[in-house]
Amino acid sequence: MMTTEEMLKQEAMRLKMAKLRAKRKPPKLVNVHDTVKALSDDNELSYVNVRKWIKTQEGIVKTARLTERSRNGDISQKDKDKAMRTRIGAQSYIRSIKNYIQTGDWSSMYYGEFEDKLMGWVTVAPVGK
Repeated sequence: MMTTEEMLKQEAMRLKMAKLRAKRKPPKLVNVHDTVKALSDDNELSYVNVRKWIKTQEGIVKTARLTERSRNGDISQKDKDKAMRTRIGAQSYIRSIKNYIQTGDWSSMYYGEFEDKLMGWVTVAPVGK
């Protein structure tokens, strides 16, 4: 158990680090496309939201990999194969999100934290007219 003095030292250190972080310049985000940067934080496809989606999908990859590589006899081969498909799908979605961040073009049919919302498509340049 920590004493009050140790807790006060930790709190002082935390506040000191917070002040230092506030003084630093914000990141330039050079690898983020201008259209993605221009979106407000409350937009569904904003940079802040898609970064959260990547973290969620990385968690899914981690748990699926653990299941897939488990040597536990209670987990059937069928479940391991399902975990492998889940992992591969999540890794593919992460690549798609990172591509969106760099290019500003969403190329997948679905979006969202769990890739569960259908994307609405827009015709930018009609063919033949």
